[in-house]
Formats: sequence, structure tokens, C-alpha cells
Amino acid sequence: MKTDYKYDNLGNLDTDYYVEKAYEMRRYYLSLAFKKAVSGVKKAVLSLIPTRSVQGRTAH
Repeated sequence: MKTDYKYDNLGNLDTDYYVEKAYEMRRYYLSLAFKKAVSGVKKAVLSLIPTRSVQGRTAH
């Protein structure tokens, strides 16, 4: 286990630093989760749209 902790000027554990680190981790996780959700919705919507087959058929 890593025991390199960050301390403030008074020798206390630097909670502001660790709270900011937690916010960074949360932002990163939420951005990945949002991207994955958008990708899933996009995939679901595209699966509902029928594919067009142009085998032997012309537009005119």
C-alpha cells in the first residue's frame, strides 16, 4: 500500500487536495459513463432504422 500522503502547512492531512482529486476522478468516470451511454443509445436507435438494400433496384 502506498503511504505517501499529502499534508498541509500545519501537518494535517490536506483534505482540500484529496477532495479535488476525488472530484477529478468523478468527472473522469462520469464522462466515460456518459460516452458509453450515448454510444448505447446511438446503437439502439440505429438498430431500429431498417437498412436499405439497393440490390437490383434503381431510383427511377
